[in-house]
Amino acid sequence: MNRVIILCACILLATTVIHAQTNLGFEAGLAGWQKGNDTDVVKINSANSHSGTACAMLQSAGSELYQKISLGQLAIMQYNSHVKASDKGVEGYTFLRFYNAAGSLLLEYKIHPKFTDAYQESGNYTESPPGTDYIAIGVHKTSSEGVIYADDFTVELNVGEPAVKPKPAVNLDQYLQPFWKGDTVYNETVLMYSINGRPATSKLLYMPSKIISVKSFDLKTEFANNTDYSLKGNVITRAAYSAMPYRADTSFSAKDLSWYNLQSQWVAVTYTHKDKWTGPVTTYKATSLPTAMAKLTAKKPLTIVAYGMSITRGMDVSGYDNVAPYMPPYVNLFTYALQQSFGYNDITLYNAGLPGSRVDWAAQYAETYINPLHPDLVILDFGMNDFWQYSPTQFKGFIQTIISKIKAANPAVEFLLLSNMKFDPAYVLDSDKYKNFYTSNLAGYNTVLQQLQGPGVVNLDMTSLSDYIYHHKKAKDCIVNPLHPNDYMARWYAQGMAALFIVE
Repeated sequence: MNRVIILCACILLATTVIHAQTNLGFEAGLAGWQKGNDTDVVKINSANSHSGTACAMLQSAGSELYQKISLGQLAIMQYNSHVKASDKGVEGYTFLRFYNAAGSLLLEYKIHPKFTDAYQESGNYTESPPGTDYIAIGVHKTSSEGVIYADDFTVELNVGEPAVKPKPAVNLDQYLQPFWKGDTVYNETVLMYSINGRPATSKLLYMPSKIISVKSFDLKTEFANNTDYSLKGNVITRAAYSAMPYRADTSFSAKDLSWYNLQSQWVAVTYTHKDKWTGPVTTYKATSLPTAMAKLTAKKPLTIVAYGMSITRGMDVSGYDNVAPYMPPYVNLFTYALQQSFGYNDITLYNAGLPGSRVDWAAQYAETYINPLHPDLVILDFGMNDFWQYSPTQFKGFIQTIISKIKAANPAVEFLLLSNMKFDPAYVLDSDKYKNFYTSNLAGYNTVLQQLQGPGVVNLDMTSLSDYIYHHKKAKDCIVNPLHPNDYMARWYAQGMAALFIVE
């Protein structure tokens, strides 16, 4: 998705009434809409509507039609419109503008469709920058010839945010106990999986000494040993007539770049074990983050900004998807871990993760989305939307640009760089000629992020960690779809991030 910021000289007056979107199809005339200025030639037309009985018609160069809608900061939103032109050569654009409470323009996205005599959709999916009080959506005509017709605007605000956020139905302190330490694992997820019609099985990460519970993912149903399942070594086998959920191998597409959704289909197992962890261990690195650590140890206000993609936002973690057991996203768990460990609550988290975003977008808009929040610590989490296109060298350059832009406004700011977990190994077939390109890019991102470590910059290597886990469990035990972690893998993120700051 191309997003280009062009500063606009037209500042909407903050005194204008701001409302929820209304009359987006123009059946009520121009009610709810405003014109760019008094000389604009904007009328209602009943002969060229996209649907219904009316559309808007912009006739002169510079004519503009827009609607204001209240919206807070760092909110995901989507708007769309349908536009066409009367003649070839007509030029214009649809726009999305963000304003603060004083009416000052913070950011503008313009979409320039190639106008034809047939309606086409135009719009944008993005998030509101810090300080946003309201948005303006609309259409602008730049050429003098012809007419632009606009109809059927749609607006979705606060995408992905439930109206009411249920409290977590899990013990967060238990969930933050590192998987690589101790002798008890709480609610490890496994996908019961049937191959070639055989009984569904799954493997636990450790060899259990004692099974404490086997429950449905929402933790509301408990399954019984010898009735619903049996255990041999670290392999759980589902009984034929059990209500325990499972998936068959035939339920997954064999096509390249296949997609699936496993939300809530796992079984959660709590057990004790005597095994010792043999995989990568996250170590204390906070000596490289003196500013953040000084504030934490002195219990002074600390501001954290998470800048990233859908994984950062929390997409597909149960709390974000509004399904039981409502575990918060990993950045929230990390913040909670700091609060508990350092014994105070004045740690503020801003989640600026934009689902679908790429590192080039992040580099372009870092000053707009991050600097107004005056962060002490910035979490950078990009790459899962980038490995299709950018080499590790290009990726590193974008990350360095982000860091430079943020440090220019706040030289003392510090950074936690997250290397991506690996995507499902089955996501790209061996026959795909680009498979090596994708996998080497993702591995290369981990390398360059580690190279960027130094004073004020640390890295959490989720690439190596997830690779180890996938070799001891199925990837599908840990992920909702090929690119997103479930609650279990998100806990590895949070536990690893916390371990960078906490000496145990």
